[in-house]
Amino acid sequence: MFRENDKIKLIDGGVIDLKDFFCNFYPVLSSFAYKFIPEKEVCKDIVQDVFVSFWEKKKTFQNMLTVKGYFYSSVRNSCLDYLKHSKVEERYREYRKVLGEMSESFMDEIVIAEAYGKVYEEINKLPEMGKKVLLLSLRDKSNEEIAEILNIAINTVKTHKSRAYKTLRENLKDLFLLILPFIKKD
Repeated sequence: MFRENDKIKLIDGGVIDLKDFFCNFYPVLSSFAYKFIPEKEVCKDIVQDVFVSFWEKKKTFQNMLTVKGYFYSSVRNSCLDYLKHSKVEERYREYRKVLGEMSESFMDEIVIAEAYGKVYEEINKLPEMGKKVLLLSLRDKSNEEIAEILNIAINTVKTHKSRAYKTLRENLKDLFLLILPFIKKD
């Protein structure tokens, strides 16, 4: 979609590399869209459409915060439009009743989406094998299954997993305190 040198210049002097921005922010926005529409493929399509619209309009933004605000609002509005036009509103309300309210406000959803984004950003910084082991583990694969998939010893899986979690704990220690006010208590 974006060429290697596609950049957006911000009024505050910053520059956004669109390819990097897309790669880093696409999963966060897809997760955010999933809060509105419980169909992953539809969410991915909506987010991709928002990126295409953003690219075509070539708007000017003050800073990175206004860019993110544009994307969150655009994704939310696109999701709501989808719900209206496809007459899914009733099913959506029933779905939300069954699962309970996921959040009290739009801002809560943004904070949670940003937290997930930060966690995945840190996972992507891990050494390649540690990242593979951790991602398979997060997909509920056992140590034995991971060892078989990656063709490594079970103890090697345990070592990589232990190092990955240690690194994440160190790098994300302040994140929990930041999102604590947004965690819903039962």
